[in-house]
Amino acid sequence: MNDIVWLTMRRMRTPLILMILVYSISVFGMVHIAGQDAQGNPVDVGYLDAAYFIAILATTIGFGEVPVAFTHAQRLYVFIILFPNVIAWLYSVGTIISLFVDVQFRADLARSRFSRQVRRGNTDFYLVCGFGHTGRMIVSGLLKRGISAAILEREESIIHSMSLIDEFAHLPALAGDVTDRRLLDMAGLGQDVKNCAGVIAITNDDHANLTIAITSKLLRPELPVLARSETRRVVANMASFGTDLTVDPYTIFAERLHLALSSPTKYLVQDWLISVPGTELRDEITPPDGHWILAGIGRFGSRMAAILDEAGVPFTVIDVHPERVDARPGSVLGRGTEAGTLLQAGIGDSAGIIAGTGDDVDNLSIVMTALELNPDLFVVARQENPQNDELFDASGAHLVARRSQIVARRILFMATTPLLSVFIDYLIRQEDAFAEKVEERLGAVLKGRAPSLWTVNLVGAWSESLRAAALENVPILLQHATQHSRTQVAENLPCVCLLIERADTLMFLPGPDEELLEGDLLLLAGRESARREMLFALREPTALVSLASGRFQPRGSIMRRLARKRAR
Repeated sequence: MNDIVWLTMRRMRTPLILMILVYSISVFGMVHIAGQDAQGNPVDVGYLDAAYFIAILATTIGFGEVPVAFTHAQRLYVFIILFPNVIAWLYSVGTIISLFVDVQFRADLARSRFSRQVRRGNTDFYLVCGFGHTGRMIVSGLLKRGISAAILEREESIIHSMSLIDEFAHLPALAGDVTDRRLLDMAGLGQDVKNCAGVIAITNDDHANLTIAITSKLLRPELPVLARSETRRVVANMASFGTDLTVDPYTIFAERLHLALSSPTKYLVQDWLISVPGTELRDEITPPDGHWILAGIGRFGSRMAAILDEAGVPFTVIDVHPERVDARPGSVLGRGTEAGTLLQAGIGDSAGIIAGTGDDVDNLSIVMTALELNPDLFVVARQENPQNDELFDASGAHLVARRSQIVARRILFMATTPLLSVFIDYLIRQEDAFAEKVEERLGAVLKGRAPSLWTVNLVGAWSESLRAAALENVPILLQHATQHSRTQVAENLPCVCLLIERADTLMFLPGPDEELLEGDLLLLAGRESARREMLFALREPTALVSLASGRFQPRGSIMRRLARKRAR
């Protein structure tokens, strides 16, 4: 606001002084020139009449001469002051208009409006730096989970396009340098902003993301920082000063490919849990054993090569850079888009191929040419541009490394359900039998659609039923919380409890007879309807008590006291 006032006063100082000076002199002159009425009697022109006349004169409205027709002397004076007043007025109005279309002034207005929106918000929000395809997916996911966002983006056109989308039009958003400390301060890092839940840095520039992460940790070290990076050097740098989550999409995809190679069931369960709620569930995929071909061994391909080596899978590299080909004996020089190069790499006897170049068109060409030569191939493809989703879906690839989707999924579940990462880490370390058990339970309730995930902390309002049950000496079990509390016949809710955190204890995939205690933190997966019904039952003092005791409990506190006395 100070910038706006300063800029306004600086630009308007000269025209305002000129307009006030000309207007004052004109009014003063009109007052001191005597007038007369139709009978020749003298008439004094007051300051109000003079000020009114000069105003309509300067604005070229010209209602007439007031309070009576002017004398020749008055008309001569009006003729003299006419042009200075009109010029001063037009000069001032023109300066005001030019001020409002000035780029710097409009930018200051936008910053002031953005700062007010951020500070007047009364809900928790994440500061999201970067609003490309990945940013839109993340913000949309946050909004569906009841969490707002404040957005910083370099491209002004992207910010303008937000106003055309109902889902994002109400969010505070500002175009500018996302690494500017002043902008970050007004966007949520200022000490006066108490409801900022964390910072998400997902621009396409690793150095910008690193700068945002460092600035956030210095200004607000208590806030979680979730950042995107595609180079190992920046990932290590971010980890060194305590960035809470560094998302390297290529490394994440490589780890998931290794999981698919080693345990298809674990891969399937993990994919179900991180999919967009409501989307169709993926069927189990089983990458075949045998020789593979890796086309492109750059940033993405090098990670794929490391995973294939770790899994003991033999493979041949195709690359256009001679130094990369020389570094791995047996490699083939070329793009992989030509049938001759693929045949030289042994496509006919291969079990799978990874199209991992940095160009989507080349990767699509590699996939199509390879499948023509060997229709039984297991195909993995790298996709860079989100606008090519339909092309890769139609290409026949079994797995597609969609960079934006990988980053959005990982950041979303870390920001909204951090317990999920604990469960997935445990799932990966266990034997396949545990993954099969999870798959069986989820499959029974999901009905082919990806689940919603939610956490419930049994404290405060969410433990009303537990406190009411304690007064009745009735234990509340997990099976009671996962039953429909408003039906006459016992009906299980379509959800699965994946994890219970109790103090320092973690219970993975707990059984239905596990007793719930106040202070427990639950991680659940299932339908959105199950979440709503469960939250209602936990807040309603009598719902779970009625289920657990098998007898109806009155809702009023007085009637419940009387019922307890009768029971005694």
